[in-house]
Amino acid sequence: MVNKRLLILILFLLFLLPVFAGAANYLDGALLRAEGDIKVYLINVNIKRWVSNIEVFNSNNFKWQDVKIVSKKEVAKIKEGEPLVLETVSPRPSPSASPSAKATEDKTEGAATPTPIASASPLPPVPAKINEILPPLDYIRADWIVSDITANYGRVGQKIIFKYSDKEKDKIENFRLYEKKPGDRYFAKIAEFEEVPSTGCEDIDIDGEWMLTEAGQCGYWTIQRMVPPGAVSSVASGVGRGRGTTAYLFSADYSVGDYTYYVAGVDQGGKETPASLEAKMVFLNPVSVLSPVDGQQISGVYPNFKWTIASGPPNDDAGWPADSMADYFVMISDDKNAQSPVWAKQLKILSGETERQLFYDGLGLNPAKKYKVNIYGRYRKSEYDPDYISIPFNIPEFWIKKPGLVSVFRNIFAEIFSLFF
Repeated sequence: MVNKRLLILILFLLFLLPVFAGAANYLDGALLRAEGDIKVYLINVNIKRWVSNIEVFNSNNFKWQDVKIVSKKEVAKIKEGEPLVLETVSPRPSPSASPSAKATEDKTEGAATPTPIASASPLPPVPAKINEILPPLDYIRADWIVSDITANYGRVGQKIIFKYSDKEKDKIENFRLYEKKPGDRYFAKIAEFEEVPSTGCEDIDIDGEWMLTEAGQCGYWTIQRMVPPGAVSSVASGVGRGRGTTAYLFSADYSVGDYTYYVAGVDQGGKETPASLEAKMVFLNPVSVLSPVDGQQISGVYPNFKWTIASGPPNDDAGWPADSMADYFVMISDDKNAQSPVWAKQLKILSGETERQLFYDGLGLNPAKKYKVNIYGRYRKSEYDPDYISIPFNIPEFWIKKPGLVSVFRNIFAEIFSLFF
């Protein structure tokens, strides 16, 4: 009888152990992100809530170094709740509101309601009137802007370059920029630039976050995302501020997918020229730097860099185009104010890979300094094709473990030995 009970107990434990082993428990307030995914989740009572945007992340005083990267299967096991959004106090109705509205106010006064997440309108915008006499743009291209300044690690900007006729007979003075972001069904006008004559070669105009400037050659123009005039953006680089500062945004400020643009000129009567061709830039799944680990020292003076490669199902926006060869850039900096890295490496990686590692091959690093790592990938088949980019989600900082006396003497003897052999 005893042996039979013991056998039942063993079978019972063998059945339950895999169940408990597969159900990971996290403390309330834990932040998780699936490997290769941009979404960050807040864990509360074993329920995950998606942190819906960067404003929500910052308003809750979350920190990127607190986000734990786990497998996609691990995240999928956790029950999902409502997204975490910014909250605002419900507006009060006017004094002339109905009694029923007044009753509702009494019940909800002081309560917070979530701000609805903006979505694309189900109705297409009213089409602009077209001046068929004026020509369309001659050329248009959309580019990601990358800066190797340390303060801009993990950030990227945007610009659109176009050319319009500089002939007097085609002269116009206004341009409109249209954008279709990932998930949008229609284009939306996001900027309009006025009193910029197409026959001129030195002019400037700013509308909101976008600035139009002459692009170095008469007839060519650049539209670039900037910090709004007189403002300091919380997501823009701290290198400069106000008018004329390029807005380098974090990966969390972008959605994975296509950012498509077109430009049209506008005549004095408000009619548009025929629309330009569409220019596209594609934001891929961000890089996860797996090694070095943020906030940790490493042994030796030659670190090993390991990171994830943007990947997804065939013909999916999350990964590199099939059979493409992306350029990956690996760099480190030892000064937060540095204008360039102390070491950098470029390598080509074929689409389809999921991880890659690279061993540092520069001079021995200084144990007295801390180093930041920046890794990003980029691909463009030609200037007429989309510009693809994958920037890092995390920017780890590491330092070298200070060597003991034995290591110091070993290195000295090794250097001396290398002089003779």
